[in-house]
Amino acid sequence: MKRILLIEDNHNLREEIINVLELEGFDVRTAENGRVGLTRIEEEVPDLVLCDLMMPDMDGYETLKAIRSNPATHTLPVILLTARDDEECRSKGNELGANDYVTKPFKIPDLLRAVQAVAKKVARRERFA
Repeated sequence: MKRILLIEDNHNLREEIINVLELEGFDVRTAENGRVGLTRIEEEVPDLVLCDLMMPDMDGYETLKAIRSNPATHTLPVILLTARDDEECRSKGNELGANDYVTKPFKIPDLLRAVQAVAKKVARRERFA
């Protein structure tokens, strides 16, 4: 797993995440909202999506729902980035099929742990598929 699509509307945070992930050897593409993110996915399906929940135009829930409803991407791993760490947020994300959550503000090791944990799960599934 090397290609990550980062869907995040905050430019500064987007740049910070790109820098961290690229230092770890990931190829990171970006989108500033869910609609642009879905277009990027159509152009080239990534190995993982990091998606902010609260964005203008199309929020993370709508983006996740669209990813899960598309037969070409319904198994695509998605980690939600959220400033809300409450049961309602997690419950809704789980219902829509989120693979994990990273609460903002986050520490870099927490983000990397989440990405690596999902990458390991995907690798195990691919080995036994």
